[in-house]
Amino acid sequence: MKKTAFMLGEVLLLLGLFMAVAFVHNTMIVPDSGAYGNYLMDNLPIWISIMFAITAAIILIVFQIKKRIVRDRYISVWKMSKFAKVSRLDAAMLTVIGVFAALLFMSVIRISTIADAFPDFDDYLNLFMKSDSFVMVIVGVCIVGPLFEEVFFRGVLFNLMRRAVPFGVALLLQAIIYGYAQPNPSIQVTAFFLALMYGILYTKLQSVWATIWTAFVINTILFCSQKFGLLELFSTFTDSVLFLMAVLCLFVTIALVVSVWKGHDKAGHLKMVGGLLLWSLIFVVTYFPFLNFWNNRIMSISSISGWLGNNNVIGFVIFDLATFAIFFFAMKAIHKKNLIVVSNFSRIDRKVMIMISILGVGMGVWVQAFFKIPYFHDTFPQFEQLFEYLTTASIPVFILFLFVHSAYKEIFFRALVYNVLRSVQPIAASILVTGIIYGGLFFLWDIPMTIYALAGALIFGLMFEWFRTIWAPIVNELFLFGTYFVMRKLDMPYSSGMVWLLAVSSALVIVMMVVLYRMRESAPADSSTNKQGGHAPAPISLDPAKRKAIAK
Repeated sequence: MKKTAFMLGEVLLLLGLFMAVAFVHNTMIVPDSGAYGNYLMDNLPIWISIMFAITAAIILIVFQIKKRIVRDRYISVWKMSKFAKVSRLDAAMLTVIGVFAALLFMSVIRISTIADAFPDFDDYLNLFMKSDSFVMVIVGVCIVGPLFEEVFFRGVLFNLMRRAVPFGVALLLQAIIYGYAQPNPSIQVTAFFLALMYGILYTKLQSVWATIWTAFVINTILFCSQKFGLLELFSTFTDSVLFLMAVLCLFVTIALVVSVWKGHDKAGHLKMVGGLLLWSLIFVVTYFPFLNFWNNRIMSISSISGWLGNNNVIGFVIFDLATFAIFFFAMKAIHKKNLIVVSNFSRIDRKVMIMISILGVGMGVWVQAFFKIPYFHDTFPQFEQLFEYLTTASIPVFILFLFVHSAYKEIFFRALVYNVLRSVQPIAASILVTGIIYGGLFFLWDIPMTIYALAGALIFGLMFEWFRTIWAPIVNELFLFGTYFVMRKLDMPYSSGMVWLLAVSSALVIVMMVVLYRMRESAPADSSTNKQGGHAPAPISLDPAKRKAIAK
C-alpha cells in the first residue's frame, strides 16, 4: 500500500509539473511577451519544443532532488527510460508498424461518420503545421515531440507505475494519461490506442528508442500526408474502401505487434508484409493501365470492336497470361524459385476431383439462383453486370477464358497471396485477408461484392488447405464459372422452381463440404511439397508423421 501511495504521489507530482509548465508558458508568458509570443504563435512546432525543453529541465531538477533523498535507490531518467540499442530487424519491424498504424489512422479518420464525430482532426494538423518552414514541423512535431513524450510517458511514468501495480493496470493507466494530455478529442482517442501499442513495444524491446522511432514514423507520415495532399486523396475514397483499408492496416499492425511481443518469427512477418505488397503492387501497376488501354484504345478499333463486344473475356485472357509471366520472372528474380513448383501442381485424387467438381456445380447453381430472386437482383445490380460480363463470349472463347483465368486467379490468390499469409498466420486470418485483398483488387471494395469475394476465398482456400494442391481450387473454379455460363445461357426465369433449385443447391454445397472435409486426411500429398517449406511464398507442407500415417 505504501509503495502504491508513493508511486501515485510521484506520478501526480510529475504530471502536475507538466501541466503547470504548459499552463504558465502557454497562457501567461506567450500571450504577453511581444515578439517572442508572436514568433511562437506563427511557429507552433518551436512553441511545443520550448515547452517540452522547459518541462524536461524541471523534471531533471526534480530527479536530482530525489537523488539526494533516496541516495542508493536512485535511478536516473536515462537509466529508467532504457536507451538501449534496437536491432536492425526490430527497427524494420517498428518502421512497418509505424507506416501501417499511420495508414490505419488516416483511413479511419476519413470515414464519414467518424469524420463528422471528430471534425477537429484537420484543425489539429493545420495548427501544428503553422510554421515558417516545414522542416521546423518535422523537427518539432516528429523529432522533439516523440523524444520528450516517450521519455516522459513511457520511460518515466510507465516505469514508475509498473513498480507498484500489475503490468496490465500500468499499461492502461499510462494510456489514459497520455490520451488526456493531447490537445483535442480526435487526437486523445488516437493517442490512447497508440499508448497501448507503445507500452507493449517498449516493454518487450526494453528501449525507449523503439517507441521514439515508431512515433517519429507515424507523425512524419501524418504531417507529410497533410502537406502533400495524400490525406485529401483519402477524402475521395468511399466509406467501404476506407473501412476495408483500415481492416487490412489493423491486421498488419496487430500481427506485427504480436510478433514483437511474442518474439516469434519477426523476419517471417516482415516477409509476409513484403510479399503482400509485392504481388498486389504488380497486379495494380499492370491491371489498371491495361484496363484503361483495353477499354479506350483496343475496344475503339472499329474492325474488331463488334467481335470484342461479344467476347468480353478475351481481354482477361491476354492480361492473365501477361501478368503470369511477370509473376513468374519476379518469383525467379526475388525468391529464386519456380512459380509452377511453388504453386504445387501435385496430383489430385480422382474421387476428390469429382467431389470438388460437384461442389463447384452446386456453388454455381446457388449463386445464379440466388440472384434471380427479385429483391437481390434489383438491389444489387452490380452482380448482374459482373455475370453478364463474364459469360458474354462464344463457347470456344469462354472455354479458353475459363481455363486461363481459373489457373491465373488460383496461382495469384492461393499460391502467392494465401501462401504468404499462411506462412505466419492461422487459416482463418489467411482466408479473411485473402478475401479482402481479392475484393479490393477486383471489386474496389464494393461491400456486397467483397462479401462475394470472401465467400469464394473461404471455399477455394479450404480446398487448397485440405488437399495441398493448386488443382483443388482450380477444378472448383472451373466448374463454378462453367455453371455460371450454362445457367446464363439457359436464362431461366424466377419461379417456384428456382426456389427449389436454390434449396437443393444449398443442401448440395453443405453436403459436399462435409464430404470433402472428411476426405481431406486421405488426400495424397506430393513428395515435393515438403521440400518447399520455409518462408512464404511456398506451398503448404504435410507434417512427416502425418505423411507416414497416410501412406499406411
